Order: sequence, then structure tokens, then C-alpha cells
Amino acid sequence: MARAARPWLKFLAPGWFAIVVGWGGLALAWHQATVLLGEPAAVVSQVLGWAAIAALAVLLVLAVLRAQWHAGDWLADLRHPVRHPLLALLPMAMLVTAGFAVQVLGADNVWMAGFWMLGALGQLAATVWVFHRLRLSAATDKGPNWAGVTPALFMAAVGNVVVPYAGVALGFQIWSVAQWAVGAFFFVIVQGLFMVRVAAFGMLPRRLLPMIFISIAPPAAGGLGLAQIGAPVEALEGAWGIALFFVLLSFLSFKAMMQEAFTIGHWALSFPLAAFAGLSMHLALVTQSGGMQTFAILALALASVVIGWLTLATARGLRDGTLLAPEPVALIHSA
Repeated sequence: MARAARPWLKFLAPGWFAIVVGWGGLALAWHQATVLLGEPAAVVSQVLGWAAIAALAVLLVLAVLRAQWHAGDWLADLRHPVRHPLLALLPMAMLVTAGFAVQVLGADNVWMAGFWMLGALGQLAATVWVFHRLRLSAATDKGPNWAGVTPALFMAAVGNVVVPYAGVALGFQIWSVAQWAVGAFFFVIVQGLFMVRVAAFGMLPRRLLPMIFISIAPPAAGGLGLAQIGAPVEALEGAWGIALFFVLLSFLSFKAMMQEAFTIGHWALSFPLAAFAGLSMHLALVTQSGGMQTFAILALALASVVIGWLTLATARGLRDGTLLAPEPVALIHSA
């Protein structure tokens, strides 16, 4: 088939891998809920996890084809002042699906170890590249590119804190702890930079508001990573408290965000809320607190509703041709 027959492929940016981490993260959260909700939760987890694996396989194939037929668009994504950190979603998708395969399917074999290692190295490379770009922009006479300091930078950090999801069970304890620490360190750095950016230049443009929810992911996913490492429950409770703060802060922008047309960027809500639900469920099981169990079920319900809506909206957008199409001009100029 000629290239002209695939014009939509040029718009398949790395942000589409957010679907994989959203479904995969929710699958892990439902797996945690099996103790409280029984076999139905296990079935939901399996369906979501296998959907994430299938989506990852399809998107990897399409990403290779896009690199072959639309190399210029791949390079444009890598150089974009706002979107370039979303490249980290690709290895992060591999790490989340590896976590599902190990924790739920019991696939702790040499093939999964190789797959996990590829994702971990890719995540580390993406982190180095993103923050190297940030350092280079800060070294210019004009100073840092503050327009590019958005919560998208958290993606370069959060992928590292999910490394223990599969890494510890696969026998890579030291590597998992070390890479988790890299992600935790850069979460603090990015949060500081973003606060300066907001104080000096104001809030994000409305079309970028879904990115605010990414700030939930590092403490929420990081707490789940700590659980795999074997950290004390007090550390998990601290991570949960930080994540809860960012959940509340993020939802202050929810109404304005929902007034914008749906784009693939709205999937920024998915994994953070799923990870928060998973951490809440883990703490509910560890502490045996009735109040926490109720809260965890509500958090899981919220994440499920949001991701269900995102899935339906994406299907509708693909059907109507509003996705895999040129970006709105306003979004391009907002960068």
C-alpha cells in the first residue's frame, strides 16, 4: 500500500502509548482489589491487562512503520518544546505491561527479563535525553525554555519508579532500587521547576491542562514501586499522602479541561488515577482499615470510570476522524 494511503500514521505521536499505561495501570489496580472484591476483580484485571499487551504490540508495529514512512514527523516529536518528554511513554508502556505479566500472569522467565531490561534501559535513556535537553536550554543566553517546563517532564521521571513492578521479582533488586531513586529525585526537581514556571509565567494553556494530572503519577506509582522493594508501610503512607494532595490539586482544573475538545492528551488522566487507586488498595489491604478499604474502592471506581470514558472517547474520535489528524492550531501555538 502506498504511503499516501496511510496519512493518519504521521499523527501517531508517542502520546498514544498512554493508552497502554492507562489500561495496564488499571489492570494492576484491579488485581490488587481481588482480595476485597473476589473473582470478578481478577477477570477485569485480566481483560485490561491483555488489552494493554495487545495495544502495546499494535502501537510498537505502527511506531516502526511511522519511523520508516514518516521519519520527519518522528523527529519533529522529538524536537517539540512541549511534547518531547512523551517519548518516555514508550519504554514506560513496556515496564507497566511487564509488571502485569510478572505480577498477574507469573511470567518471571528469561524472555520477560530481557523485555523488562529493554524497557528499563529505554526509560533510563529517555530520562537522560530529556533532562540533557533541559540543561542545554538553560545554558543559552535566553535562559531555560520555560514554555517547555510542563508536567510532561514528569513522564521522564515516573517511568523510572515503575521499574520495580517487575524488576524485583525478576531478580534485579539493586537495579530496581537505583532506577526508582532516579525517578524520585527528578520528580522533586521537575516539581520545583514547574512551580517556578507557574509563578513567573502563569498556568498552562487550557488545552494542556490534562498534563496537570501527570503530577499524581510519581508519588502514586512510586509508592507502588516502594511496595515491590519492601519499604515500610510508613513510606507508602507518605507517598499516598503526597499523591492525594496532587489528586485534589489536579481536579481543580478538571472543569476547564473538560470544556476543551477531546485529544489523545486527555489520556494523561489515566495512569495517574489508576496508580493512585492501586496504591490506595495496597494500603487498604496492608493496614486492614475499613475506612481505607472504602476509599480504595471509590478510588478504583473513579479511575475505572475515567479510563472507560477515555476509551469510548478515543473510539469515537477515531470513528469521526478527529484523532490521528493535524493538531489544532491553538495547541501548537500554546507551546
